[in-house]
Amino acid sequence: MRILTRAALILLPLGTLAAAVREPRAPREITLLVAATTDVHGHLTGWDYYANRPDSAHGLARAATIVDSLRATAPGRVVLVDAGDMLQGTPLTYVAARRKPFAVHPVFAAMNVMHYDAAAVGNHEFNYGLPFLYASAMGAHFPLLAANAYAANGPAPFPGRTVIERDGVRIALIGATTPGSNAWDKDNLAGRLRIGAIVPAVRAQVDSAHREHADVVVVVMHTGLGEPSSYDTVAARLPSENVAAVVAHEVPGIDLIVYGHSHKQMADTVIAGVLLMQPRNWAQSVAVASLHLEQAAGVWRVAGKSSSLIQSAGHGQSKAVLEASRDAHESARRYVAMSIGSSSVVWSADSGRVADTPLADFILEVERRTAHSDLASTAVFDVGARIDPGPVTVGEIARLYPYENTLSAVRITGAQLRAYLEYSARYYGTYGSGEPAVHAEVPGYNFDIVAGADYTIDLARPTGQRITSLTVQGAPVRDTDSFTLALNNYRRSGGGGYAMLRDAPEVYNGTTEIRDLLIAEVERRKHIAPADYFQRNWSIVPEAAIAAAYKATHSWKQ
Repeated sequence: MRILTRAALILLPLGTLAAAVREPRAPREITLLVAATTDVHGHLTGWDYYANRPDSAHGLARAATIVDSLRATAPGRVVLVDAGDMLQGTPLTYVAARRKPFAVHPVFAAMNVMHYDAAAVGNHEFNYGLPFLYASAMGAHFPLLAANAYAANGPAPFPGRTVIERDGVRIALIGATTPGSNAWDKDNLAGRLRIGAIVPAVRAQVDSAHREHADVVVVVMHTGLGEPSSYDTVAARLPSENVAAVVAHEVPGIDLIVYGHSHKQMADTVIAGVLLMQPRNWAQSVAVASLHLEQAAGVWRVAGKSSSLIQSAGHGQSKAVLEASRDAHESARRYVAMSIGSSSVVWSADSGRVADTPLADFILEVERRTAHSDLASTAVFDVGARIDPGPVTVGEIARLYPYENTLSAVRITGAQLRAYLEYSARYYGTYGSGEPAVHAEVPGYNFDIVAGADYTIDLARPTGQRITSLTVQGAPVRDTDSFTLALNNYRRSGGGGYAMLRDAPEVYNGTTEIRDLLIAEVERRKHIAPADYFQRNWSIVPEAAIAAAYKATHSWKQ
């Protein structure tokens, strides 16, 4: 395009001047890069706290070097967002929440030096309570967004959107979070905060953003693409958990959706003209969208877009992130290394989802004795968990029970117990039917084991008809029988789809986290042995189904 100075225009013949005035201006073009993480869960550095060794595949410090490279490539044109679940998930986040307060939460300290523009609130942000979340958020140099979070009294605690500018382009960032928190963190939210439906809340924010002349609209949500809700939406009276695809279909005016929650990844997909992407959890990858914009007559439009994933493995770690998290990292390492007792043998969760094991019974018996219940339930959260001979450390127990669940107990009928076990057994495919040995859509943490009842799971039978033998203290369980069942607060609320327990009367409600109960048990006994806990009470038939099921439980991380 020719650029004419005022002096040159004066010297031009009239006809030439008219032609110059009429010459159309070529549209201005720029490319914006939107980088995203999600479900970081406190994985700041490349370190495995449970194994006490370096980890080359995870960590925000590695993601930071990717973001730095993007900013060097497109200075002033990079947007950085996170789709939630930042503040829970590692010994580092536990130490920051329960053992050693920091002036700025170490996760936010790391994100601050990376210069995030916004983050959606994730369901695990609520695990340590609202006061902790609100206090931590004050240290973030970027807004936490949740358009569908409503305070019981007073203004909404989180904005629904923020508007930033890059190279003259106004970009609206809109955030939302999954409504499942109403059930999963009921004790922390009830009467204080309500999480509403995502779709109408996002629609209202998108409409407002366009009225305010946003050029680009990016929605950042802690919700899955469209997987079935992990809870019964009818029984729980809650909106759907995973609605990213629904938002793309039903809310016009969105250019890009960044979503998370499901711990999957999606490099690039387009639904109803909306680009969607999901980076892998634990900062294993960074999702990067390229938005090509053209400006004509003063109006910007997105003329093209695509996205991809950049894996964190193989990248160096950012010195700025390492320095921002150094104190918390060292505190976490000291915490997990604490010796709390001893063992003479190996305890392993390796086969814990296909056979009764002493390690699972250790959890169950501590639960049952604490709540003084007839029965107790737990999942085997990590088939890699183990206790080695010698000193028992906090890290070994923390890997065995990684969540901040507290202990409850409810009164159930024999019919509810059977329904509970049948629902749990849906984890497996039907043996000999051609189904996979384990259903990938059922996370391993939603397969529960029950102590105090003797039962058999027949995998040759269809789902819902697999519990072929069920007794308590040698007597067959009748539908009208009554038992007390110890379980975690997530399951008590119906989490994982266990709707048969939702209205069961609560008979015990503890405030101590189950992981801390397990640590206290080891400290009390000083030396633990399988014989103190192990009572073989459940099994799988036919025997031929066990090998395939065992292999499947180790085929992917759940």
